[in-house]
Amino acid sequence: MQEYEEIDLLELIKTLWKRKWIIVACVIVATLIGFSYTKYAITPMYESKTTLMVNGSKSSGLGDIASSFDLGSINMSQKLVVTYSEIVKSRIVLEQVINRLDLDLSYGQLLGRITSLPVKNTEILQVSVKHEDPQQAALIANTIADVFIKEVMRIIKVDNVEIIDQAIGIHIPINVKTVMNTAIGGILGGMIGVGIIFLIILFDRTLKTAEDIEKHLGLPVLGTIVDFKNLETKQEVKS
Repeated sequence: MQEYEEIDLLELIKTLWKRKWIIVACVIVATLIGFSYTKYAITPMYESKTTLMVNGSKSSGLGDIASSFDLGSINMSQKLVVTYSEIVKSRIVLEQVINRLDLDLSYGQLLGRITSLPVKNTEILQVSVKHEDPQQAALIANTIADVFIKEVMRIIKVDNVEIIDQAIGIHIPINVKTVMNTAIGGILGGMIGVGIIFLIILFDRTLKTAEDIEKHLGLPVLGTIVDFKNLETKQEVKS
């Protein structure tokens, strides 16, 4: 029957404390790596959003205002929002945006930077654009809204989309999380340091104490040799 060595928790804690410099070094190195990667390796991306309102039918007078708010009109508008969110991402819209702004992007590249989603249970469509330049992101979003409204009028022959909020440049990157990445680096560094210590313990087969000899070799210890040099040094320090 295979015998398993008992793990002395107190001895394990003492070993970790004795080699704490390994953990500290790993934490410092990993923290610096996390900070440096976030600061210098990640290209900041900025996001700008514009919101559009879709009406099921365009009111032509005061008498039509109440009818435009009935349940059927709202349901039809909410369904139109879903359809319009796909038209925003269509080639006919985005290629016009590329040509108008002379963007150095293909249709697929621009499509990858765009999110077009209806706001849940509303008649509102939100279009967001990601770009390395916050002002360019806002310009692209507003141009998409302008081209989209004109294409809706041309294709569906209705004028039922209005801009609620135009996009503005927001100078806060959405992908740079310096504090979080630095903290994650420090935590991972600490885990790596503990793992290294465990590996050292696992592969360390040296016998350091009389208890180790009795435990691993099953031999009685007849005597020990005192290190007088270290003993005298300790006594001098105490005195």
